[in-house]
Amino acid sequence: MPTTIHNISAFLKQATACLREYKATPEGKPTQAIKQLYSRRFLQDVGIEIEGPTHDEIAALPPAIFVANHASMLDALLICAFFDTDLRILAKSGLFRAPYIGRILQREKHIRVYRGKNAHDRNRQIRDDIGAAIAEGASVFMFPEGTRTPDGAMHDFKLGAFFNAIQMQVPIIPVAIHGTFEAMPKTGIAIRPGKCKLELLAPIAPPMNPSDERSAAETLALDTKKAVEAALGSKE
Repeated sequence: MPTTIHNISAFLKQATACLREYKATPEGKPTQAIKQLYSRRFLQDVGIEIEGPTHDEIAALPPAIFVANHASMLDALLICAFFDTDLRILAKSGLFRAPYIGRILQREKHIRVYRGKNAHDRNRQIRDDIGAAIAEGASVFMFPEGTRTPDGAMHDFKLGAFFNAIQMQVPIIPVAIHGTFEAMPKTGIAIRPGKCKLELLAPIAPPMNPSDERSAAETLALDTKKAVEAALGSKE
């Protein structure tokens, strides 16, 4: 079983190689395939076997808001291991200042989410960022639980993703992330070898011009959560 030291070494090795290729890629050229390659190499190095959609399956999808359960720090790497298309992930603002990761997040125009003091006001730009991404033909990936689950169970969804889907008339694509909690739960720093799966579920179309937008968003959130729970085999 890989040790924590091995895992840290694997991250530094793959992140350094990834960033080196980023720096060598001219501005304006796509870099998602670079991130995909090194995400896969890292997961392989730490003993994670991955399963997920093919490139053609992802490329055939229209711009959408992808919504998933949030189980682990490995979730983002699993997503990157399959998406080599233009996908903007909502990420904590602090990650944009982090070594290695921050440069990638900024260059690929991922979307900042602020926490703490004045977070509500600072997050007002998120809707505009999502709208800009959709207008550019990109998709957006959100974790509506807001943070990683501490216990492996899914928690209530915040409504932002669903308001945006209704207002921008783009589908919600539910995503079930399997195995990452077992590999690296929120309370741990070690990575346990195992199998992780990214499962794309059937798109859910938002209602058009609902008379009660909040009620429509709540229904859309509930339908999405039920779809993900069913895929995960939840008994809740």
